[in-house]
Amino acid sequence: MRKRQIIIDCDPGLDDAVALLTLFAASDTLETVGITTVAGNVPAKLTLRNARIIRELAGIGKEVPVCGGAEIPMLRDAVTAEDFHGSTGLGNIAFPKPQVRASRQHAVNFLVKTLRATKGIPATLVVTGPMTNVALAYLMAPDIVSGLKEIVIMGGADSEGGNITPHAEFNVFADPHAAAVVFGMDVPMRLLNLDVTHQIRTSDEEVERVRALGSVQAVAAADLLAASNRLEEEAKGRHAPLHDPSTVLAILRPDLFEGRKAKVSVVTETGARFGKTVPEYREDGNVLWYDKADAGAVFSEMLGQLGRYTA
Repeated sequence: MRKRQIIIDCDPGLDDAVALLTLFAASDTLETVGITTVAGNVPAKLTLRNARIIRELAGIGKEVPVCGGAEIPMLRDAVTAEDFHGSTGLGNIAFPKPQVRASRQHAVNFLVKTLRATKGIPATLVVTGPMTNVALAYLMAPDIVSGLKEIVIMGGADSEGGNITPHAEFNVFADPHAAAVVFGMDVPMRLLNLDVTHQIRTSDEEVERVRALGSVQAVAAADLLAASNRLEEEAKGRHAPLHDPSTVLAILRPDLFEGRKAKVSVVTETGARFGKTVPEYREDGNVLWYDKADAGAVFSEMLGQLGRYTA
């Protein structure tokens, strides 16, 4: 059985890093074709560096290219989240300096070239950061949609409200104009939004179960999850949601999530609702808006995948 081809567009980021470690662990069923990075949680120079750090931590070299992408949003001023992810983006955890260079190819060019080459066997695009790279690739080459099986996105919010403003989720707020372009693409999508990710929180005890797996990668994942919990507890008095890893876990175990079909628009007008996602629930919607998850089973799936690394 052919592995599902995955491209992940990300802005590491504590939870992006855990998503990458989970993705690489699932290499028996998911083939990571490439990693593209974008400014988001921290500036573009750091998200590119962090993706290289996690790639090497997982024991992967240049066979999985890491391509740096957009340094600023399409139209709005840049916004980052060092207050949550730390000045490095990885919670200021002391990871080794990456040794394998990034690709010289720009992320947008990589997306266009790669998706044009996957028309016969469409790829799955996972997006865990602002959608700038994806929007630019589509605007430059609309035919890339034929190379896409689906897009699985972490972003947006409705009933839960936002996490950067009362209405907006960070990834969409960071580049709402790009998100509006992406949601307008004629491609099946699944959206891991705050309505569902806020149901999936990793307790301190669960973090220690990850640590007890014993591998270098699992210990790193535990450190990243613990840093997320510490920062979330300081800010909001609760454990951190499992935002970005939920994308990979939804690909591996879609049966653990429930949602409704929707058309999704984004508020791009200046004002209090700027960056808000607005789902219109309808059967012909191209977006599966998730709103329920079996949190315990989702964690167990992540634990099982991380357990594939050799201690």
